[in-house]
Amino acid sequence: MELRRRETGECFALRDGLLFGRLGSCDVQIQDTSVSRQHARIALEEGNFVLVDLNSSNGCFQNGTRHQQILLRAGDLITLGVVAFDVVADEAAKPTAEVSPATTASPGQIEETARRRAQVRRQITGDGRSRGLGDLGQQPLSIRLLAAMFGLLVLYAVMMGVRWLAAML
Repeated sequence: MELRRRETGECFALRDGLLFGRLGSCDVQIQDTSVSRQHARIALEEGNFVLVDLNSSNGCFQNGTRHQQILLRAGDLITLGVVAFDVVADEAAKPTAEVSPATTASPGQIEETARRRAQVRRQITGDGRSRGLGDLGQQPLSIRLLAAMFGLLVLYAVMMGVRWLAAML
C-alpha cells in the first residue's frame, strides 16, 4: 500500500514508523506551510496501516473528515493540512480490512474537501498570517516556557503602565 501525492504524483510506500512533516529529519518531507514540522506518522496495527496525527495544527483528514487516527484503505483521500494524498493498494497485496461502500469518498465529499483545501490555502498564504513561532505546540519545552514568561512579563508591564497612568491622573 502507498500514498500518492495528488499535486506531484510522488508515491510513498507505507511502512511502520514512516514520519510526515516539514522537518529534514522526517521520512517524507512536505514543504508546505499547512503541514506541521512533525505532522503525522504511520503505524502498523494488526496488519493494517494507520495514520496517526501528531497533534498537528491543521490536522489529518480522511475523505473530508478530521480524525486523530485514520485506518488507511485503498481509494481514500487523505489530506495533511492542505496537501492531498490518494491511498493506493499494491496489486500483490490483499487488503486485510473490509471496505464498505459507505466509507469511500463520494464525488460531493471530494469536491467539498477540495473547496476546504483551497480556503485553508488562501488563509495560510494571506498577508495577515503570523510569521512568528509558528506551531508553538511543537516547539521544545524551553521555548514554550520562554514564550509564556515573555507573555507574563508583557502583561505585568501593561498593568504597571495602567497603574502609573492612574496615579498621574
